[in-house]
Amino acid sequence: MNFGNLRGRVGKLFVGGAIATMPFSMTSCDEATTQAVVDILATLLDSMGLLLNEEDVDDIPTDDVDNDDTGLPSSVDWTKYTPAVGNQGSYGTCVAWATGYGLKTTLNNIDHNYTSYKNTASYQTSPIDLWHLMRSNYSSSTSTKCGGSSFDPAFKVMIEKGVASMSAKPFTGQKMTCDGVTSSGNSGNKLGAYRLVAYTRELSGNGSYGMSVANLKSKLTEGPLVVGAKLGANFMRWNSSAVITSDDPDSYNGGHAYHAMMIVGYDNSRKAFRIQNSWGTSEWGDNGYIWVGYEHFISNFAFGVWSASNDTKAYSSTAAATRGITGVDLKLVVVADEALANGNRKLTYDIVNNGTGNVNLSDCNVVYTLYKKKHFHEKSFLADVKVDAVLPAGAKASSVLGKKLTIEYKLPSVFNNGELTDAECYMFLALDPKNESGDDNLENNFAFITSSDAKPLKVFNNEITNDVKILTADLSSKITNDYTGVELIGYLAKELK
Repeated sequence: MNFGNLRGRVGKLFVGGAIATMPFSMTSCDEATTQAVVDILATLLDSMGLLLNEEDVDDIPTDDVDNDDTGLPSSVDWTKYTPAVGNQGSYGTCVAWATGYGLKTTLNNIDHNYTSYKNTASYQTSPIDLWHLMRSNYSSSTSTKCGGSSFDPAFKVMIEKGVASMSAKPFTGQKMTCDGVTSSGNSGNKLGAYRLVAYTRELSGNGSYGMSVANLKSKLTEGPLVVGAKLGANFMRWNSSAVITSDDPDSYNGGHAYHAMMIVGYDNSRKAFRIQNSWGTSEWGDNGYIWVGYEHFISNFAFGVWSASNDTKAYSSTAAATRGITGVDLKLVVVADEALANGNRKLTYDIVNNGTGNVNLSDCNVVYTLYKKKHFHEKSFLADVKVDAVLPAGAKASSVLGKKLTIEYKLPSVFNNGELTDAECYMFLALDPKNESGDDNLENNFAFITSSDAKPLKVFNNEITNDVKILTADLSSKITNDYTGVELIGYLAKELK
């Protein structure tokens, strides 16, 4: 299969990445024996590696990009919280091992500061239960016979159902049954939220986002990540604590060597990311781990990186942290957003001072954006204005000014040099995202402009083709895994500073 020819229609990747338990050690292999091992591994991967469906990254919420690594620690290491290196055996279940057994278990241990349960099954998330949950709830995104799956359903089902422990759904002797098995789930072991941190053309089909060393290091200071990687011959036979800095990504028939793993840290002295694999500790790597050089990771190795948290509001924490206790509480009210005869649109809004003192609104930006559903980085700034008024406690800006607050704007025809043709979008109005006022309460500083029932707006030829409804509540309460208003204010604060 020539993967390069598939890029035009590539959607979400299904990753198998299986490896068999070998009865010999690679450390003593001569070149011929090593190649024989690699050929066996290639055969396994060839039968349960890449599958495709029509979905793509449009269905996965993306995180904001932070390309400034100033002030970050020289190294980060989460391995004291990780479960022991597992061995997935001859099954294409690496996504379940990386996201469930690896990442979810590690997040639980970090939350409770557990460092002594690496080999305790009751403290490990079962990859077997997760795989069957995905198969039961997202059958179109998983293959049969313990084959490949994609990342998005793994995260979604952990949020929706929770996953049983390894003691409840064990994986023993590298054996697994895939037919007729009922998943159990565990509502006490749910994930809170997840984001797609970075991706390349291999995942998106048409572009890349967030794939920089600084961005990934920044995210790793907050917690471990999972990576979808394209493997080559060098990686397959690696058996060293040294840094892998190059490989041939087409060594194994392109799309047949895709694999999921967990990133547990980085080290600037090595210029490398530290990765935990699920191929056991005796036959591969550095006791089941590998150091992947920064440049190789970005340019040739990773096709997607995800973050996750047990906290449902995790991605709003950056914006919330910028607020202090000041007694300032401004409220944003959207009255209408309507089409005009000249082809433009007009937004009518107001600002209410719910705090205890006067606020100078000339210090506060009012920012209006149109963004692609689940991809806030694909947006257009419709307006960035300020209101020239001092607003006393309890007063409305319209009353102080003696007129309605309005913004006339024109819908764009392109996003990031791409045509807006029947695009699914939301409009987002934010009050003072840079926090010039010191507002304590972010929950009333924004409004989403949507269609009925919080559905996306359809934008075509500079027009909105469906109905417009004002929504002040978070979209996350209406649409699973979409952005919260506080999260978007945090993203804007970074962009506008």
